[in-house]
Amino acid sequence: MIENTLIGLIPLTTLIFSFTMPILHYVVKGSRRVIELTSLIASLIPLIMSIELVKLAFSTDEIIVYRFGGWPPPVGIVYMLDKLNSLLVFTTTFLMFLITIYSNKYLAEDKSLAWYYTLYFGLETGLLGVLLTGDVFNLFVMIEVTSVASYSLVMFYRHRGDSIASGLKYAFIGSLGTTIYFFALGLIYATFGTFNYFDLTAKTHGYTYPYSGQPIGDVLFTTGIVLVLITWTFTIKAGVFPNHFWLPDAHPAAPTPISAILSGLVVNVGAYAMFRYIYTIYGGNLLNIELNNIVNIVSNILLNIGLISAIIGSILMNFQRDVKRIIAYSTVMHLGYLFMCIGARNNYGIESFILHIINHSIAKATLFLSTGVFIYTTGSRLLEKLGGLASKHILATLATILSALNLAGIPPLPIFYSKLLLFYATFDISIAYGIKIILTSAIALIAYVKIIYTLIFGRIYVTDLKKTPLAMNITLLSLLIVMILITFGINIIIADFIEKTALQISSIENYMLKP
Repeated sequence: MIENTLIGLIPLTTLIFSFTMPILHYVVKGSRRVIELTSLIASLIPLIMSIELVKLAFSTDEIIVYRFGGWPPPVGIVYMLDKLNSLLVFTTTFLMFLITIYSNKYLAEDKSLAWYYTLYFGLETGLLGVLLTGDVFNLFVMIEVTSVASYSLVMFYRHRGDSIASGLKYAFIGSLGTTIYFFALGLIYATFGTFNYFDLTAKTHGYTYPYSGQPIGDVLFTTGIVLVLITWTFTIKAGVFPNHFWLPDAHPAAPTPISAILSGLVVNVGAYAMFRYIYTIYGGNLLNIELNNIVNIVSNILLNIGLISAIIGSILMNFQRDVKRIIAYSTVMHLGYLFMCIGARNNYGIESFILHIINHSIAKATLFLSTGVFIYTTGSRLLEKLGGLASKHILATLATILSALNLAGIPPLPIFYSKLLLFYATFDISIAYGIKIILTSAIALIAYVKIIYTLIFGRIYVTDLKKTPLAMNITLLSLLIVMILITFGINIIIADFIEKTALQISSIENYMLKP
């Protein structure tokens, strides 16, 4: 394995800025200009570092690690870098940078900007930690960091009852999920004697490692219980059926930039963690047939709850008046697709997962931020109150149209291809899954078209509009350009990034520690 300290530095950087913000606030006596400039620097540095991580990950087929304190795995905590998390780290830091630009002007009248960024960069630290960790206990820690920051940001508008109520609901159910995961960790350590991804992967495939030895418990029993527990936890974190009920309340209650992060990035935590368990720790040919059968049963459960989530999300999108709730239910649907990718447990599932999680993050952030412009200028989240505003906000309208059609899976936009890969992934299991993917997309398209139609042809309710700040338009223009570039370069992206990443993940030997 190759070692590189940059892997450990990137979450440390955002953590330092998170702790620095309150101190800076007092030093500069609340100067907005200094806070805004610092926030841009704080989000730009991780973005530059993430570009280097992508270059590093795609320069080799080996897994790259950073050993905390110099301790070798599995004795010490390690961070790992492969092609998958390098792409997701880049996507995360890129969106966080653009949303920082947007946030500075969206919250121009708020006096708590320094405290906002304290939580904001704490949230980014947690997200990066989840993606880079090579230790299932450290995954728990980083999920908690992400969650605590998320709960607080949902309740950022502390003078509003809906923000407090939604945030408390989110915090309660989220804390229950992490507690359940903590129980699962106890079982993992009692049976396998390790928390390290590589060591766990080796043990589930019949290898042992000198430091931690052989499993000392019943691997079959532990695997069955652990997979049930983590499924419950990660469906909560991802907002997937049957634990989706907190999401449509929490995401609209937050400030629009945070809604974009919650729906575009934070929910990825649950999907990514579930993916690591199914495709890394329990991927490939396992220790014995019985263990493989247990994982197949759980994978089938994931496939079906993902499908139910997609159905529920697509239907309920069409019954909302609040535009942010429409988009929130769209997240329930798309995270359902991601869980179907995981449940398919084949190469097409891997490719679909990688392509879809990236494209969904970009498109969903764009849709929240573009509709956020209308909310900012009108002061209303009700869809009918946004009627006829297309001619007043041309760029925001274009961003809304393109991101909505992308999320609906209209060709040749990128999400069409990830849905097509998901169709292939489920085709060998049952053609019924593919048909239902098409049906849910069609149902969701009605809701997306309703948003577009209202913006263009709806009755004008609000005439006294606030001017859209230039920084918010720059953010939308950047995201529009990115979606267009991905659309025209989709074949290159699939060939040079997605397929290579899927090949590395499916080569399970890469993720094993051997004597």
